[in-house]
Amino acid sequence: MPSRGARTSRISTRPHRLAAKAPFALLESKLRPPDARPGIVARTALIDRLLDASDVPVISVAQEFLHDGHFDDYWTSALVYAWLARVAVHRGDVATAQTYVGRASRLRPLLTYVLPIVSVQALLELARAYIGLADPGGARTVLRQVNDIVGHRPELGVLVEQARQLRANVDTFQGEAVGASSLTAAELRLLPLLSTHVSLAEIGERLFVSRNTVKTQAVSIYRKLGVSSRSAAIARMNELGLHAGSLADG
Repeated sequence: MPSRGARTSRISTRPHRLAAKAPFALLESKLRPPDARPGIVARTALIDRLLDASDVPVISVAQEFLHDGHFDDYWTSALVYAWLARVAVHRGDVATAQTYVGRASRLRPLLTYVLPIVSVQALLELARAYIGLADPGGARTVLRQVNDIVGHRPELGVLVEQARQLRANVDTFQGEAVGASSLTAAELRLLPLLSTHVSLAEIGERLFVSRNTVKTQAVSIYRKLGVSSRSAAIARMNELGLHAGSLADG
C-alpha cells in the first residue's frame, strides 16, 4: 500500500461524484437564463457574458463559486478556470490570468475523449487564454491535445471548426517558445510523482510505462521548467501553481 507521501491524487473522476458536483454544470445553473437550454450554444453565450468586463456580477459569481465550492480537485473546473483566465486577459490582468491558466493546466491530464465535449471546450478556452497571453507554445500544446481527442471522437460539430480556426490563428505567431505551458498531458501526470521519494522505475510501474519513458519525460519537464534537478523542478512547479498531489490517477 503506498505511503501517504506517495499518494498522487485527491481528485476523483467517478461518474456519481461528477454528477453531484460537476462545477461547470452547477455554475451554469446559477448563471444561465431560466429559458435557456444547456448545451454548446448556451455555454458559448455564458462565456460571452463572462468576457464582458462590465458584467461584474457574473464574474464575481464565477470567482466566488470556485473559491467557496472547493472545486480545485474536479476536472470540470478546468473549463471555469479557462473562462476566468480569459476574463483576466481581457481586463489586462496578466498575473491573474496566468494563475488561472496554471490551475486549468494541472487538470489537463483528465481532459480526454471519454467525455469529449466538455474536455474539448475547456481546452479550446485554454488555448484562447494562451493566445491572449501571447504564448503560442502553450496554445499549440493544448490544441495538439484537442486533436488527439477529435481523433477518437470526430463528431464534435462546431468544436472541430473552432479548433481549426484557433490553429490557423496560432500559426500566425512566429516560433514556439518552450516553457511550462508546453508541458504535455503525460508530463503533467508525472509532476506530482516527482515530488515523492519514489524512484523513476517505481513511477514507471505506477504509470504503466518503462523507466526510460519516465526518464525521458522527466528530462523534458526539467528543460521546459528551466531547471536541472528533481528538487528544482518541484520548487518551480509550486511557484507556477502546478502543485504536487493535484493530479489524478486517471
